[in-house]
Amino acid sequence: MLSCSRIFLRQGVCSGARALVGPTQFNYIHTTHVNKDETTASGALLEAAKGMRVIPTRGQAAKEKLYGFVQDLCKQNLGEEGYRYFPFALGLFTTIGFCNVTNLLPYIEMPTQIIGCTVAMSTTLIAGLTIKCIAKHKLDFASFFFPPGAPVGLAPLLVPVETISFFSRAVSLGVRLGANLTAGHMILHIISDFGAQMLASGTLGGGIGGVLCTAALFPVCILEMAVAVVQAYVFCMLTTMYLNDAHELH
Repeated sequence: MLSCSRIFLRQGVCSGARALVGPTQFNYIHTTHVNKDETTASGALLEAAKGMRVIPTRGQAAKEKLYGFVQDLCKQNLGEEGYRYFPFALGLFTTIGFCNVTNLLPYIEMPTQIIGCTVAMSTTLIAGLTIKCIAKHKLDFASFFFPPGAPVGLAPLLVPVETISFFSRAVSLGVRLGANLTAGHMILHIISDFGAQMLASGTLGGGIGGVLCTAALFPVCILEMAVAVVQAYVFCMLTTMYLNDAHELH
């Protein structure tokens, strides 16, 4: 067990003879014990827990919403076992989400925008899950490629299909993330470049078109921010689903 302390200060005023001395401050220390596997495997969570209040601030409310969101995601895809992997899922979601949103800033290129980096990351994740599955289930791992109860005569067809399907996760998981972000950046680049050329034309129509293109960038940026967060969620959700497959041999 890891103790994550929340300290709340409350002031009280003594009555009677002690009140003549002046007001006295009482410090009530409320300590919440949290299971280490469930929440605080990283120092980042301990840092985020500092300054917690009974009445949450906006920042604290946002942290708690994020905490509950990722925790529910782990529970839905992994059951009660999912709490063990909550720190991993939270770190994965926040890191990818931060990189995706930061990619929208000018002159900044984060790793999630480069398909080679996203594929390398997804390949590493799938390789780790495969090693974990083999270590846990030994030879039963082969059931991934030939489902129990399937006719033996279909083995020449099922085994290659299931093998390709299993190992294609490593590529599809990373390509999905990188391709969606790259497509959004290409749209922004095309609209901004087209607007700049129209403004440079010096004509009235070109000026109006350039202003419209410039105005269109704002809703497109809002859409891209939503896509950045959604892609982080999809990556995290699929990773937890694959982790559940490694546990249960689905």
